[in-house]
Amino acid sequence: MTDDKVEKKSNVAAAFGYDPNQKLPETPKLNQSESGDVLVKTPDGKFSAIDAGNMIGKDWHRTIRASDNTIDERDIKKYYNIAMNLDWQDGWYSSEEMKSQAKTSGYKHIHLGGSDTERVEYEIEQDWVKEIWDQVNPGMKLLRHYLNGHDKGQSGGIHIDGWTNNQYTLIVYLTPDWQPEDGGSIEFWTPNLNDEMRAIAVQTPYGLTGSDAKNILKSYWPRAGRVVLFDARIPHVARAVETDKFRVSLVFKGTTDGMKEEEPKKDTSKDPFKGTNIEGKD
Repeated sequence: MTDDKVEKKSNVAAAFGYDPNQKLPETPKLNQSESGDVLVKTPDGKFSAIDAGNMIGKDWHRTIRASDNTIDERDIKKYYNIAMNLDWQDGWYSSEEMKSQAKTSGYKHIHLGGSDTERVEYEIEQDWVKEIWDQVNPGMKLLRHYLNGHDKGQSGGIHIDGWTNNQYTLIVYLTPDWQPEDGGSIEFWTPNLNDEMRAIAVQTPYGLTGSDAKNILKSYWPRAGRVVLFDARIPHVARAVETDKFRVSLVFKGTTDGMKEEEPKKDTSKDPFKGTNIEGKD
């Protein structure tokens, strides 16, 4: 890795609030196969099963970070042109429920690697995506990566990307010359929009016995090259594009859990993320 890329990667760490001298906290060996689910009673008297991992750790509802100027503007244009020449698929939605309701037209999507249903080891096959990942990787194991594309008037729906702890989503916006008036902002909401969300939010102020006030926590417009990282349990939505521009988002989903103990250790002597805390500081 060249010195300039190391410096850019360090800038990402600083923007996300990482402390290079702080070791990644030890995660208890608690997952679905070992600990099973925990039953919680919802306000309507019903019971909901949640992964026991949600019962540990600290308040995560504000684990939202953003960084600008991480990727060179010329590279952003190059990556955008590559993405625009790929084979996009139409009719994608943020969840199966939203797809069945089809209240809005689906957006465009390209699957690039990994899986949403199982955790499999894989390598990024696209050289240009690997270049980006080497600059923005906050220190997590990659589960899946893909491209989303939104035309004018296309919006997603409020949803979450994961129901367990130690899962994170990282988004890189690739459309050059994007302006605030072009719309397409991403909003992050309090994790209390329904009882299922509140059930996993036990470590936040919005659990089943917590606040039911629904509010936007943060919002970012998709400035070219902007990198946004957040806890996968935080409800979020991509709002509609308001002009004729096409918003391209490169999305990485990953985890800090599930690393194989027998996996050979890599040389991290030049890795600025060595020993950092992906949760950052608030």
